[in-house]
Amino acid sequence: MPLKPTRSTRRPKIWLTALCLLALAACTTPPPRAPASLFEQDVVAATDGLVGQWRSNAPLRPRWPASRLALGPFVDLSANLARPGPAFAQQQSVAAVRARQMVARHVVELQAEFQLVSTAADSSAPADLLLSASLIPVVLAGEPLAANPTLMLTLVLLDIKTRTVVARWQNPLRSQVADTYPSAFEGESPVLPNRTPTDARTDLYRAPVNTVVDAATLGEALGLTRLSQAQAAYAAGNYPEALAGFQEVAAKSPDLALRAYNGQYLSYLKLDQPEAARQAFKRVVAAGFASRRLAVKLLFAPGQTEFWSDPEVSGAYGFWLQEIAAQAVAASTCLEVAGHTSHSGEETFNADLSLARGERVRQVMLASRPPLASRLKARGKGWSENIVGSGTDDARDAIDRRVEFKIVDCARKP
Repeated sequence: MPLKPTRSTRRPKIWLTALCLLALAACTTPPPRAPASLFEQDVVAATDGLVGQWRSNAPLRPRWPASRLALGPFVDLSANLARPGPAFAQQQSVAAVRARQMVARHVVELQAEFQLVSTAADSSAPADLLLSASLIPVVLAGEPLAANPTLMLTLVLLDIKTRTVVARWQNPLRSQVADTYPSAFEGESPVLPNRTPTDARTDLYRAPVNTVVDAATLGEALGLTRLSQAQAAYAAGNYPEALAGFQEVAAKSPDLALRAYNGQYLSYLKLDQPEAARQAFKRVVAAGFASRRLAVKLLFAPGQTEFWSDPEVSGAYGFWLQEIAAQAVAASTCLEVAGHTSHSGEETFNADLSLARGERVRQVMLASRPPLASRLKARGKGWSENIVGSGTDDARDAIDRRVEFKIVDCARKP
């Protein structure tokens, strides 16, 4: 007759089972998360600072539950923002896209009651607070594009109801060269960034805590917020949502229509709807002629009159030029076809190269619309109107190697 196991004989089996389970758990537990990048550490620190300041400033916090947060534009601005006078918007960088995505994740982790909402006019939950940001290159020892560039990140939290800046936090942002490249949206976009002074927008980023901004600044910020939300959906690969956002902006914000049509064009391409994309580009051109700001750009290879080799960028240039030429004929409009170069090489060479780029585009347009011969004038600007000005001759300053169009008054016939 077998003996029944006693408590002392059962204990080793229990411990053996426990040890096996622990060993199995050790094998199946995922490895610890890799340390965050310096970039992410700095974005998280800035977000911590902003939310901490908002929590501590009880007198500035609204008396009603402010839980609906809209994430506004994260804009790249020129370095002269630190000095008096207007700043200029730059092309959207990879850094701006990444920082916005990280802030969106971290801010709701810090403040559990925050709910990220849209600023859509028909939204059932309009936003209480608006969180926007600017990124500005920090120029150190004359090397704005060093191996490890630094950006100044400024986060601003605005109470929409009272138009009051309730928190503002600045933090240096350590980045990599790749972060200074244009975003995918910007690189494929046919439209130039807005190079007019952005006084209202930069006033928001300059404003100290407890400043009440004017209605125009708030209105511009809200319009740009919906546009930036559509661009964020595009960056995340959610092209149907991006398209819906751009369509809404075009319908409700006439001042942003050109950029909204641009977003529609890119979204339709990603959705494999080429005919709809063509119609959207026609609206881009029509809006440009109507506003006398035809902000279409064509990019070139460094030191050449050949277009940028990436078909995602230059593959549609033939259609673009045909459409611009057709609408110029229909509108009896005169155009300056302005060539530009990056800030590298000899100035005389670049003056000649920029003129050659303008003349090449002019000839392509004349091939499809000969009646434009007397109404198209090629000019060379060299590097005098650089947008980036780095002279790196890569994707970072590709926008400097461009041809753009300026609507001009036609010369009177004698």
